[in-house]
Amino acid sequence: MDKPKILYISSVLPDTSCGARIAIYRHFVLRDDFHIAIASYDLKNEHIKDQFSIKRRKLGEILYKTRFARYYYNFIFISNWYLMPKGLVNYVKAFDPDVIMTVPDNLHSGFALQLAELLNKPLVADYQDLFPLSLFFPQYCKPYNWVRKFLMKKYHKLNASADKVLYTSEGMFDFFGRSRNGKVLYPIGHAIPKIESALETNDNGKFTILYAGNCYGSYGEMLLRLAKEIMQSENLHLKIFPAGNDWSKDDISLMANAGIYQSFLPFEELKKELQKADAFLTVMSFKEVEKPFVQTSFTTKWLDYAPYGKPIFVWAPKYSSASIFAEKHRCGFVCDINDAKLVMGSFQKALKDRSLARLFGENAQKVSDTILNAENIHSILKDTIKELTA
Repeated sequence: MDKPKILYISSVLPDTSCGARIAIYRHFVLRDDFHIAIASYDLKNEHIKDQFSIKRRKLGEILYKTRFARYYYNFIFISNWYLMPKGLVNYVKAFDPDVIMTVPDNLHSGFALQLAELLNKPLVADYQDLFPLSLFFPQYCKPYNWVRKFLMKKYHKLNASADKVLYTSEGMFDFFGRSRNGKVLYPIGHAIPKIESALETNDNGKFTILYAGNCYGSYGEMLLRLAKEIMQSENLHLKIFPAGNDWSKDDISLMANAGIYQSFLPFEELKKELQKADAFLTVMSFKEVEKPFVQTSFTTKWLDYAPYGKPIFVWAPKYSSASIFAEKHRCGFVCDINDAKLVMGSFQKALKDRSLARLFGENAQKVSDTILNAENIHSILKDTIKELTA
C-alpha cells in the first residue's frame, strides 16, 4: 500500500535545531510512514527530498534587509491569507497530496488554508504554539498589536475550517474550545532504552541540575537570577545548555567560568549530559502578557527529561501547562512563585527527601513510557492521517 502523501507547509521545519522542529523531524524523518513534501520560505532542508522554496518578491528582498523589515513582515503576515506565492499551486497540483498539513505560524498558515480550499484537499492543523502572541521574536519580525489580533482571528478560523486539529497540550485544546474534530498530540520524544536512575551527586561532588533550552527573554532573566543564587551553593550546581541567549557578555563570561553556562549541543550529544545529570529544570514565564502562551505551550523538555527517571524541577506559574502536568502526574517538584531562592529550596528539598525525589523520578519515567511514549504519540498522528485517507 502506498504511503499517504502529505504537503507540509510551515516555518516549523523538520530538523534538529529546536524543540518544535525536532518533534516534526521525529515524525517525518526518523519514521517512514508518510511521503512528505514541504513548502516554506527560503527553504533549504537536507532531510526531505520533495520541497518547494517560497521566494520573496523583489521588493521584499530589498525591504527585508532595511529598517522597513518589520513593515514587510507584517504585510506578509496578512497577505498569506489572501495571496498565493508564484508556482506553489502548480507544485502542489503536481505532487497531488492526500492531505495538507500545517503547524500554524505567522507566515504560512493562510497558504495552507487557501490550498486546501482551492484543491479540495483535507487539512490538518497542528497547533504547537500561539506564535502571534510569542515575545521571543526579534523586533524586526514582531506583529504589530492590530496584526496580532488579526492573526489570532485567523487562527480561530483555521481551527474551525480544518478537517482534523491537533493540539500540543490540554491547555491548547481548552483554548480553542475542545472541538469535536480535535485531539491532543504531545510533542514526540526520542525513543531511547529505559535508563536506571540513581539520585547521586555528580562527579564534581555537587548535586547537578541540567537545563537545556531557550535562554533569552523572560526565560533568560529567570535563569540568570537562579544561576547567581546557585553560584553561592556548596552542594548544588547548575548546567545550562542554551538554545540562544540574550545575556550580556559579562554575564556569559561569569557563568561560563563558573561552569554553569555551557555551549549549545545537538540532541545526540546532549543525551550524554542528560545521563550524567542528577536532575533537570524547566521554566516558564510569570509575566502576565505571556500567560496565554504559557497556558497552551507544552515544553518539549518533558520529552527529553522524563525517560531518564530523575527528578524534574518546574519553575513556572500554577496555570502553566508545565506545572499542571507535573502536579497531575506527580512527576516533578513545582515552584510556582517567581523567586529564585524558593527554587533553591526545592533543590535542597530533593536532597533531603530522597524517597520523594525518587518517586517523582519514577513517575516521570512512567509518564515517558505511557502518555509521552514516542510510538504512542506517533500513532495518534498516523491514525489522524488514516482517518482522512481511508
